[in-house]
Amino acid sequence: MTDREEIEALLPFYANGSLSAPERAAVEAALAEDPSLELELAALRAMRDTLQAEAPRSPGEFGLARLMRDVEREAQPAPARSRFWQIAAAVALAAFLGQSLFLLGQRDAGYELAGEARDTISVAFAPAASESELRSLLQSLGLEIVGGPSALGLYEIAAPGRAVSDEDVEALRASHLVEAADLAE
Repeated sequence: MTDREEIEALLPFYANGSLSAPERAAVEAALAEDPSLELELAALRAMRDTLQAEAPRSPGEFGLARLMRDVEREAQPAPARSRFWQIAAAVALAAFLGQSLFLLGQRDAGYELAGEARDTISVAFAPAASESELRSLLQSLGLEIVGGPSALGLYEIAAPGRAVSDEDVEALRASHLVEAADLAE
């Protein structure tokens, strides 16, 4: 900051009489040299006097009455409108539960819930087996891939519409396209 900027920053404190002795001396020296600073000081003093002359205003009795009315309004119980939303929410919940129970009873064969337990076979296919050979093998046995490959290269095989059997496991083990097949745990 320049010297003039520093003096201008100190002027409000000078007008209020809150500067230290060295700062007050620096401001007085600058005021003696620059008449425009004296004009700015006069404006600051006039502003200070105006602000000090204004007495703080009270809202009066009318303002206090409005404040008390607002406080009492907030303390009153909620209107019946909130009760309406509680009833509407209960009806919506009942409708949702009813629909869920209805749909649960309408399950078709061929569809199953996610996460529903089912019998699967864990299979490791031969690395040289092609996709078309694997597809032909699984179609001939009525099986399909439902998961995999896992981090170990294992696939999960299921029989759509029925549980897998020991015969399915043996048929997979007998194929030259399969390295290992076991019922999944």
